[in-house]
Amino acid sequence: MNSRRPSLPLLALGLLSSVLFPPTLVAADAPNPAEARRIADRYALTKARIGALLDQRQHPTPLPANPPNPFYQAPKEVAGDPTAGHESPDTAPVPEAADLSDSDTLRKYASTLKLGGVITRNGVLHLAINNTASKVGDAITVGPRDRPVYLRIAGLTTTELTLALNDATLTVPLRK
Repeated sequence: MNSRRPSLPLLALGLLSSVLFPPTLVAADAPNPAEARRIADRYALTKARIGALLDQRQHPTPLPANPPNPFYQAPKEVAGDPTAGHESPDTAPVPEAADLSDSDTLRKYASTLKLGGVITRNGVLHLAINNTASKVGDAITVGPRDRPVYLRIAGLTTTELTLALNDATLTVPLRK
């Protein structure tokens, strides 16, 4: 006989004893009702947390039909005013007048330009405007991005800049 293989009678005896004499639980191993309830409550709480987190993934809130543009900043007077969209028609703010004259528009946007120094390239004067070198005849874009205004450089000397918008002109002195 091979010593490695268990004998058949021994195996049969073990099977027969497990069937005839089943193991019984000792009262100390069985959970008491209070502990069973605590475990059930913990399981219910865990199941509720998992359900809450998983439900957000499985059933997300729908996106708005027209989402806001993340690259657009609302004007400051509208952003800070919580009642901006709820005014009555008689107290609504009056938008900027569309019939401003060219000279008024020219004055308004000329004050927003960042003027730098005068440069001479190949005998032609250039002025650094908004960090870009510009010469006579160039157009400068100013105003809001959705409604830009194009100012033309009509003249340039070392002491002054002349801007034009349609027929209106404005001479701006340059600092030394």
